[in-house]
Amino acid sequence: MSVETTVRRLVTEFRRNGSLSDGEQLVDVGESFVIEDPKSPAIIVFAAAQVMIRLLWEEEHGDVDRVVARVATPKLTEAEKELLIRACLGDVEAVQSARDEHDVLDIRTLLTLLCSLLDSEEVTEVAACELLDLAAGYQEETLRIMRGEDRSGPLDASAAPRVAPAIDLGGLRIPAGEGLQLHPVGSEGRIVGVTIVRGPTALQLQAFHDFPGRNWDAIRGELHGNVVQGGGSAQEWAGPAGVELRANVATMRPGGSTTVMQVRFLVRQPHFVM
Repeated sequence: MSVETTVRRLVTEFRRNGSLSDGEQLVDVGESFVIEDPKSPAIIVFAAAQVMIRLLWEEEHGDVDRVVARVATPKLTEAEKELLIRACLGDVEAVQSARDEHDVLDIRTLLTLLCSLLDSEEVTEVAACELLDLAAGYQEETLRIMRGEDRSGPLDASAAPRVAPAIDLGGLRIPAGEGLQLHPVGSEGRIVGVTIVRGPTALQLQAFHDFPGRNWDAIRGELHGNVVQGGGSAQEWAGPAGVELRANVATMRPGGSTTVMQVRFLVRQPHFVM
């Protein structure tokens, strides 16, 4: 039986009975169902929960607390639910805590979360199978989140596929597109990057040279310290680009008042798409 077939049977059984069969058990859900195993059904169940949680997160405009309040999981405590939801969204600390301290990243707990999501959103059995097929394609990203892995960038242009048409800025190549505005970023009399604006979205890009002791891990730590020293807060999350830093930064408005701006720091190959 393939892992995809096993997952579909597990989800169907769990949704119908509220648990896995006792006695005449559907499948063996023992030690072989570890979350770190790329061939384990647990990783696909986790990936499927990720897909649904991320959709809810987008609908709630990035408010994690509202996502937690929206998801009903009567078989999980509120603390377990919030921990799992944050883990699904890529919160590095939540993943480590859920796995190492609370031991809730197991197949039964993950099935409880996923089936609660499917039921609360009234997802049909056919649509649930389609979701699981989609989730199977997210295994690599999910495993990277589980293991706390980064992509160890920055990467040279030779490691990235060619993007055409592109705006060539020397150290950066940016896909051309309608409505883009480019604003140079200066430091000490030098141009060190560019801010791209399209509609309400702004993205600041800078090229970094990777050398021993000066990779993304080190840069991310420096950024974290700078944000906290400036009165803001920052937290590491894992996503499609690897480990990133999400921060709340205090900024000055033109009139002199202050506001808090949410920013994300991440490293990717030098072919950004907005």
